[in-house]
Amino acid sequence: MTKYFADISSYQRDDLAFFQNFVNSGVQSVLIKTTQGSANGSNYLSPKALTQTRNAIKAGMNVGFYHYFLAISVTDAINEAKFFEQSVTNLGYGKDTPLCVDVEDPSLNTSAVASYVDTFINYLETQGYTNVFQYSMASWFNQGILDANKYPTWVASYGSNDCGARGNIVAWQYTSSWGGGSQDMSYDWGVFDKQPAKTEATTQPKVEPQKPKVENVIKLTEQTHPVDRLGIERPETYEAGSTWKSSDIRLINNEPHYQIATDIFVPLSKTTFKDFIIVKYIDDSPAPVFNKKGKRVQNASVSTTKSFKIDGFKIINGIPMARIATDEYIPFEYTSGSGFKG
Repeated sequence: MTKYFADISSYQRDDLAFFQNFVNSGVQSVLIKTTQGSANGSNYLSPKALTQTRNAIKAGMNVGFYHYFLAISVTDAINEAKFFEQSVTNLGYGKDTPLCVDVEDPSLNTSAVASYVDTFINYLETQGYTNVFQYSMASWFNQGILDANKYPTWVASYGSNDCGARGNIVAWQYTSSWGGGSQDMSYDWGVFDKQPAKTEATTQPKVEPQKPKVENVIKLTEQTHPVDRLGIERPETYEAGSTWKSSDIRLINNEPHYQIATDIFVPLSKTTFKDFIIVKYIDDSPAPVFNKKGKRVQNASVSTTKSFKIDGFKIINGIPMARIATDEYIPFEYTSGSGFKG
């Protein structure tokens, strides 16, 4: 099952309904901004952090925190880390809480910021925190301003087929307009499900890893009239935001449609999958990928639970396929919502 988390600051709401909407939409985790700068610098403590944290917990969400980084020296980085740590402690959270340093401010010295980030993270780790990671845009990792291999990394990259950076990537912030508004959303590849480190005093039974699973759930983005298998519009109307279990994907009226009942279909273009797909194949085996001429091509990254932005679709070899790269297409049969069993 694909995992997501939202990140919020004082710009977002803090009421319970706000967080319940995340949970109802399949988002189980949230990172909340608590601090910016240092106590003897900008001295910013989010006025909504406490209420946001309480209501996220009430909604049943996993909670982590992030700090907006402004350090201009090693000493400043230590002061910022102390300021952030105190905010987490005051909220009652422990050493295994997901903690992130948000490194993106344009005022930062790009030739020295990596060493300041080292100082910030090293301070928190020496205090016993076990789930500390860094965040920035893909360009800063690709340009060598920050090192995505050095620490667990959450990367921002919008409008692309993948996260845009390589290294120890644990999360991808893939959009800043989730739900049709100004809300960031990320794929979670190891932030909120990180396992605590083992100690010599603790022994744990060996647990076989679960096979990846993709849930065939689709969500409508607008009010929709379904059609039958012949493409004839049905009289009922389904509301925007409603979710449905899909058992198959069929081409109707030259557009892929999800089958949500015996003879009831809704178009892909009116669901959250209109511009991205989640691969559904066999374990971690690469799914079949084709070029526009119908020839099989190799792409090892196209494996089950992986997500890709899509740029339309094409009928190739008589099969509807989603375009995931310049000349790479995956059959809709191997994506979330299909009847493929593996």
